[in-house]
Amino acid sequence: MHILIAGATGFIGSHIAADLRRQGHTVTAAGRGIERARSLAPDLHWIACDFRHDGAADWRPRLAGIDAVINCVGVLQDGLGDHSRAAHVDGAAALFAACAETGVRRVIHISAVGADAASGSAYARDKQDGEAALKALDLDWVILRPSLVIARNVYGGTALVRALCGLPWLTPVVGGKQVFRPIGMEDLCAAISDLVQPDAPARVSWDVGGPQRVSMDELVRGYRRWLGFGKTRIWHVPRWLAAPAFGLGDALGWLGVRTSMRTTALKQLDFDVEGDPSDWIAATGATPRGFDACLASAPAGLQDRWHARLGFARPVARWVLGLYWLITGILSLTIARGDAYDVLQAAGYEPAMQTFLLWFGSAFDLSMGLAMLAKWRVRLISAIMIAGTFAYILALSLTLPSLWADALGPILKVFPMMALALMIAATEDER
Repeated sequence: MHILIAGATGFIGSHIAADLRRQGHTVTAAGRGIERARSLAPDLHWIACDFRHDGAADWRPRLAGIDAVINCVGVLQDGLGDHSRAAHVDGAAALFAACAETGVRRVIHISAVGADAASGSAYARDKQDGEAALKALDLDWVILRPSLVIARNVYGGTALVRALCGLPWLTPVVGGKQVFRPIGMEDLCAAISDLVQPDAPARVSWDVGGPQRVSMDELVRGYRRWLGFGKTRIWHVPRWLAAPAFGLGDALGWLGVRTSMRTTALKQLDFDVEGDPSDWIAATGATPRGFDACLASAPAGLQDRWHARLGFARPVARWVLGLYWLITGILSLTIARGDAYDVLQAAGYEPAMQTFLLWFGSAFDLSMGLAMLAKWRVRLISAIMIAGTFAYILALSLTLPSLWADALGPILKVFPMMALALMIAATEDER
């Protein structure tokens, strides 16, 4: 079969694409930012799409020769580059309408457990409206609402859980009693592989999950055992205390920094993240594994432990590095301005050159700090920081070599900063 997967750059979509390709299907993978995706999965046929702008007319030529469509597009909430209504309703409806117009009857739509406006989140309301748009069409549609999907490769909510597990001594959890029915990615892919066939059940919507009910507390403890981190004390963080952190997550979303700690996630956790997979299991005879069995099937490796421990350590490191540069630039123009001029004078620079170097250096520091804090092209900014620091070391070595032996270490102290920039650049990938 020739199958088109919308949202193939995402967590679920990328796994489905790889699984179907492994089975011998021809896969057309559609998504935003496909340049990076193409380098990671060059055996797939990649096409660019954007649910924020594409209409049915854009989709019709893309569907030529397609036997089935799987829609995995989704965003947690509005933010820079993300629009919930466009992703879940308008863009999805355009794709579904194009399927109806071109005769692509088999459409599998990946929704989410708790897709109900009663949850109070725009995410759930839009997910519900997207399902309604598909149900209104004369297509062989299948709607799947997965509970928590777990895989060796993680992103989003499961990445946050692992990051919490990577904290030493104490694991903060908001709530803790919310219940999931985790489903392994392999089991979800197997279900989709069966349901994409022309003779599979149609016009059905099912919650999809595993047989094991797992609370948030049990999820954390299970992942810590799997990672080899041992037991932990769970701190049930009051919602009033956690609210600022989730509000900060919303604000960061508008700066293009995506995090699972957002108010939508909290609303969905409180409403329903479990679902009831009994209808799906009864209708298909599926035998999904439980949470413990999924983890036991693949032992945690070094990269898993590194990822968990870096979950919070890396953002803190990026903020520390950004603030270091930003504050350095501010100090040079304010309370440390006189000291800066003294150093430049001792180095033998003329007054005019002193003023130029002070303002140029301060502007450079400020721009580097702001770019790092805004998470703008982090690898490039890290490289510029390192190059600029080498220039700083070279200039001072030629003009004031005595600073190498200064008790406060104005030259020696920049080497740890360069190492930090190198580590941040090396770990910039998020999915």
